[in-house]
Amino acid sequence: MSAFLFFLHSKKSDLKAAPPSHTHIHSAAMKTLDFVLAIAVAALWGLNFSFIKLGVAHVDPLVLAGLRFTLTALPLVLLLRRPAIAWRWLAGYGLAFGVGTWGLVTLSLRSGLAPGLAAWLLQSSAFITPLLGMLYLGDTWSRPQRMGAGVAFLGFTLVILATGGKASAAGIALVLGAAVALSVANLLIKRSGVKPTEVLAFLAWSSLFAPLPLFGLAYASSGAAVFASLPEQMGGIALGSLAFQVYPTTLFGYWVWNSLLARYSAAEVAPVALLVPIFALLFAWLIFGASTTNEQAAGIGLILIGLLISNFAARFRTALQR
Repeated sequence: MSAFLFFLHSKKSDLKAAPPSHTHIHSAAMKTLDFVLAIAVAALWGLNFSFIKLGVAHVDPLVLAGLRFTLTALPLVLLLRRPAIAWRWLAGYGLAFGVGTWGLVTLSLRSGLAPGLAAWLLQSSAFITPLLGMLYLGDTWSRPQRMGAGVAFLGFTLVILATGGKASAAGIALVLGAAVALSVANLLIKRSGVKPTEVLAFLAWSSLFAPLPLFGLAYASSGAAVFASLPEQMGGIALGSLAFQVYPTTLFGYWVWNSLLARYSAAEVAPVALLVPIFALLFAWLIFGASTTNEQAAGIGLILIGLLISNFAARFRTALQR
């Protein structure tokens, strides 16, 4: 992971040579329609945790993740031209997102970490991404964004304390590593200079670099049996889980999300990801009957207030001054 950060740091000076229009796009406030679209993607990702839970009950988690990125890449790489960017950006994103994020998440679940806690800890990337953006991309936080982030962080901490219980230390370390990897993946999208019109192709081509390492991790941890038993495991539920992870979640969801990251600052986009585990709790309640404690509800309320401050306080103040 430090290699990714060193790579970003070594390229930091390139930002000074960026055209003015590029800088303006990254500092622009997110349009309300784009903000609503980001919330819709967060809801989709929240539902994805329930589909993952259904899938890993039948298929090895690392194998399932490997199949996810195989189908994300194929057949799109045969239909979409490779984006006009260097291979290092595609490889870096594919490894950071496919292996660093989802590989570590699945290993954390295998170590005994509860899925709900894993979902919340992964969204610490909502705070890590803007911080890395300040350090390596020169992004800035407005005062409302700082205030909103502070309130949301209090809510995030409250939910973690209410959800944690007896958690695996190894599992927590793995999923926090996944959160850092997700933040690095977010920054790689921004640093690559990919055009919003090429984001889908970027996602497909970068996914080529994830399956082999994921399958290798599966073989190293469980042996050849996980592959030999795959044909009989891929029933209707497993196939439905895989299809949902590939098409709505990855291809559509990350196409929209990465397009927003290419247009706006990390401080503007990343905090919306805090809604993902909130939607995950909602869908877990609807599908599995999982309940929410009063402390979790209070923390969720603080997160929502923080997001409203971060995204709408400045606009509300401007409207009052007119």
